[in-house]
Amino acid sequence: MNVLKPDKKATLVTLLKNNISQREISRKARIDRKTIRKYGRQFDIIPSPDKGDSSPSTELVITGLDKDQNQNPPPRPPVIPVDTQKIPFHARSACEPHRKWIEQQVRLGRNAMSIYQDLVERFNFNNKYNSVKRFVRGLKKNTPKLFDRLEYLPGEEAQVDYGQGAMTLHSSGKYRRPRLFVMTLKYSRRCFRKVVWKSSQETWARLHEEAFRYFGGTVKYVVLDNLKEGVIKPDIYEPELNPIYAAMLNHYGVMADPARVRDPNRKGTVESAIQHTQDTGLKGRRFESIEAQNQWLMHWEEVWAAKRIHGRMKRQVELMFQEEKPSLNPLPLTGFRYFQQETRKVYDDGMIQVGHSYYSALPAPLHQDVIVRIYEHEIEIIDPVTMEKIRTHIKSSRPGAVKMAPEDRIFNPSRQTVYLLGKAERIGPFTRKLCELMFEQQGRPGQRRMQGVVNLARKYEAGCIESAAEKAVEMGLLGYKSFCRLVEACKSSTDTKSEISQEHKLIRPSSDYGAFFDKFAAKAENNIVLSRENLPMVWQNADWLKVIEIFGLEPKKQSKNDEIWIKSPFTGEKEASLHIHLKQNIFNDFSSGKGGGILNFCQDMLGQKGREMNCYQVAGWMLENQISDLNQTAKPVDPKPVQKLNHPKENKPVKVDLRPFFKPGHAAFEKRGISMKACQYLGCGYLPERPDGATSPLNGRLVFQVRGISSDLKPIILSHVGRSLTDRQADADGRYWGFPFYKKLEIYNQDKLLMDHSAREQAERFGLILVEGFFDVAALVSSGCLNVGALMGAHISTEQIDRLKFIASHVVIKEIKLFLDRDDAGRKGTQRAISLLTQNGFTVKVFDWEQQFDRPGCPPVRIKPSIKDPADLSGSQIKYLRKQGII
Repeated sequence: MNVLKPDKKATLVTLLKNNISQREISRKARIDRKTIRKYGRQFDIIPSPDKGDSSPSTELVITGLDKDQNQNPPPRPPVIPVDTQKIPFHARSACEPHRKWIEQQVRLGRNAMSIYQDLVERFNFNNKYNSVKRFVRGLKKNTPKLFDRLEYLPGEEAQVDYGQGAMTLHSSGKYRRPRLFVMTLKYSRRCFRKVVWKSSQETWARLHEEAFRYFGGTVKYVVLDNLKEGVIKPDIYEPELNPIYAAMLNHYGVMADPARVRDPNRKGTVESAIQHTQDTGLKGRRFESIEAQNQWLMHWEEVWAAKRIHGRMKRQVELMFQEEKPSLNPLPLTGFRYFQQETRKVYDDGMIQVGHSYYSALPAPLHQDVIVRIYEHEIEIIDPVTMEKIRTHIKSSRPGAVKMAPEDRIFNPSRQTVYLLGKAERIGPFTRKLCELMFEQQGRPGQRRMQGVVNLARKYEAGCIESAAEKAVEMGLLGYKSFCRLVEACKSSTDTKSEISQEHKLIRPSSDYGAFFDKFAAKAENNIVLSRENLPMVWQNADWLKVIEIFGLEPKKQSKNDEIWIKSPFTGEKEASLHIHLKQNIFNDFSSGKGGGILNFCQDMLGQKGREMNCYQVAGWMLENQISDLNQTAKPVDPKPVQKLNHPKENKPVKVDLRPFFKPGHAAFEKRGISMKACQYLGCGYLPERPDGATSPLNGRLVFQVRGISSDLKPIILSHVGRSLTDRQADADGRYWGFPFYKKLEIYNQDKLLMDHSAREQAERFGLILVEGFFDVAALVSSGCLNVGALMGAHISTEQIDRLKFIASHVVIKEIKLFLDRDDAGRKGTQRAISLLTQNGFTVKVFDWEQQFDRPGCPPVRIKPSIKDPADLSGSQIKYLRKQGII
């Protein structure tokens, strides 16, 4: 105990009697406050503790009060009444008289200095700033924040983040700290750790892939913070993810759940895992390479971290991971294809530049931005508005290369040599020979003459042009005007003839057509077989006006009495671009490039409506519809028996299997709601174009593998059928293209109905569903309906009936449900199928497209008219039909 000298003791007593605070006395007289209180009690200036507790019982802000005393946080300071009589006068704060005013200023967010200045100015405050500072500090004391305890199911969530690794020798020769990536499973706390020198979009995504492979599966959600590798634009409601990261997560079926900005507590599990790794696994260590640090992290995780007892869960991490592992989603069969996504502007020639090469972006609008995804061997051009793929090109490695299809190029005479020769060959071989001579002799200027020669087909018949070309080749006339005179002379001589010539160099001998005619001659309704001699007569006597009336075409203008202009039915242009010559019975379509006689026009129109006919069948159709008639002098030909084609009794298997080359997942499948699992189950997918440039009509299409069943009940490959994705593919090789096989002998998906256990069970329980096409089967399989087969058309054949009997001999089929399309062909096919299936002992039910569906508390609804086939139904609609027992 300190003993003060008399002078200091006298000074202390004087200060205490003058109500000077102990703090001020300690500061000025340099006396410890315990000593001050001891002498104060000796002279009865300070009350003793045994006389009563002088400490405040309520929350009163006191100068010098202990900092741990609880206070309400601003802007609501305490309003509890205080009994100031219990607090000694010398212990009160000098700011106490101004409490209400100071509390009001604190609510406004003012700091202690501004409040002190106003106290001095407005209230003549004579004390020090420190008194105000301590008083305001007491008002701002916060209560501890309460946090929620988050619990998750096994396989539901993982958390990821970056930290700092241990000191590692860099290529620069200095030791540096690499970036430490950690993914932690929320349920089991099992971690994947790896260090990298640099981070990027692709590195961030690849680390996720490695973590998924390490765990042996994927979770439903990944929680991350808002780093640029994962989130481009943070937002509370809809953050914008990095496209590569979003595509990778979509490939693995994982959803990203970014935390709020400046909210690390949302992913506290991975934050604790990073701190645990740094403090326990890496602290005090140095590594000579980044590979050595990764090996140590893997060893430390397997030996120590995974076998520890977790502090909060009180269980072993490895044991919890073994519980969680069955709940992880399975990994896809193939890894994610990485790409670089960039934005390019379409040039005025329809091209974009990627690297040092140029690629066609048509039909994208000119001078507009498009999204380009650059893969290892190909590039994809995507519409930035609809996010649909526009074009796909094989990636070029040669600088300056131009990837542009001939259909994308506008007309340019300097590049049209092959095109003009092709048009000349359609007129005849001598016309092509004449054009070749023009080009060989005159070079590029000769292309103008070639263009003039082939354009004569708009005005003259092909026979006249070919006859004139033969004479021009013999005489060596290569001038355009001289050739025009030859064509005009040939036309004049042809007009003077009263009969059609039956023998000419342009007309092939009848022996060339004999075998074909004997098999495919078409009968008219009057039982007269149309002969080769009658075919020109049908053409000559045909009436264009009746053709226009039958096909519902509307003439737009008539420049002359023998000429008519109509809108092209082949391109759908608004302006009349198809010219018809009534006397010569020929047409020329300037928009589509088609041309020929009236018989060719009818053949193209019928083919557009799905009725493919040869020339004899078209001529018979023209006679049936009174478009033309036969000359009365023509004698009917004795009818000959029409030989039917002998179809094969079975399809031969092929050895080619294209499934390894299919690209899993495609926008066209996703748009129809067809899952990747369904594509793998059925053996279908997108067949990309080949990098070496050699292509088949199947490349660039959605390809379905058609399989049959051998006699020993093993699946065999019969063909591959591709569905076109662009109009260019459809015009070139048809909407569907496949290797030849007789589809009326098979039922698509029959191998799964016989060999797959789940499909057999569903067929025995629900019956067999018959649809028309490949996409219908894929849509039903995506929704879990495996008991489905396709007729590959609207009409069932007797051979397919036999195939169904074969399936029913191995699988118990209680009934067959017809789920054909909603159009006229589907209705007619349904009636035919009902008749044939009933005759062969099958129980048949038909899906009613017009039926009503009752919903509790809602009016009944029907299937929308826009839905035309099963593939148009959504997955939830198909599942509803299955749940209700309709399919």
